[in-house]
Amino acid sequence: MSVPIPPAALTRLTLPALVAQWARMVDYLARHPVSADEFVADVLVRHEIAQRLRAKPTTLETREMLAEIDEQFRVITEESAGCVAGAPRAAAEAWSAGREWYFWRARRAG
Repeated sequence: MSVPIPPAALTRLTLPALVAQWARMVDYLARHPVSADEFVADVLVRHEIAQRLRAKPTTLETREMLAEIDEQFRVITEESAGCVAGAPRAAAEAWSAGREWYFWRARRAG
């Protein structure tokens, strides 16, 4: 079972720790079924990374590593018609499918 990090705890992690956590979560998602709530909690890690990168750019090495992990995430997921966290939350947070693309992905069937 995936062990989601509480959202409040995400803000205390460094960017390298968040990227490492995202890598572990994507690997776990590739190998194990998770509930919808666990999936959303995992994707919140990627959202925290995105927020950090908008506030302060990072190294090329970190961006390349993140791109590789994101590609793995895209392989194990497929586009979703709606936000996996729900339309009300997407509207409240002003999330968009273009900017917060990871919330518009769902586990591939099978």
